[in-house]
Amino acid sequence: MLTMTYIPVILFKDGSFYEIGDPALEDIDLAAVRAARPADWGRWRQEGAQFVLTDHKGRPDSFKLQDGEFFKAFPADGTASLSGEYRSISGGGNSAMGGEVMIASESRYHFQPGGTYTTGRSTGAMNSGAMSGAGSTVASRRNGAGRFSAERYTITLERPDGRSERRFFAFGSQKSPPLIDKDMLFLGDTVYSLDD
Repeated sequence: MLTMTYIPVILFKDGSFYEIGDPALEDIDLAAVRAARPADWGRWRQEGAQFVLTDHKGRPDSFKLQDGEFFKAFPADGTASLSGEYRSISGGGNSAMGGEVMIASESRYHFQPGGTYTTGRSTGAMNSGAMSGAGSTVASRRNGAGRFSAERYTITLERPDGRSERRFFAFGSQKSPPLIDKDMLFLGDTVYSLDD
């Protein structure tokens, strides 16, 4: 099984970039994060239609904006703009290379226009037994619910027990010049797609 992973990158005016994780950007002490996690930082420059990102080890990579690998992200324009069921699939194992182990995980968020959400998470693992002669399968499921608010590049998820978390948020984009694509969003550093 192969999955494509996108990494949200913040380009700063001073020519630095940051591969953001889960926390909301406005809650991060950037100087402290830069000192603690230098591998998440680098330098960027624009050369015509190309963006050149050079990582912390000095290795450059070139991207063209809106080519499918490198695209503009859009902020939320209020809670009402976020509606629908989104899912993310990840996994691992060695079955794609002739092995016998496969692990898959699906995470879902269903956002309602009134500011409520539900979540679901499913995880499964399989060992075919092709090499060992003993196969096995396991699965688990978790669900949750709460209220949310989304403003600019931050989403706040509030649980019924009063706990809340603020995470990075952005919509994807399509076409050139870029247009917002609400079929794709980032929650932290994880990409979710609208489940049609």
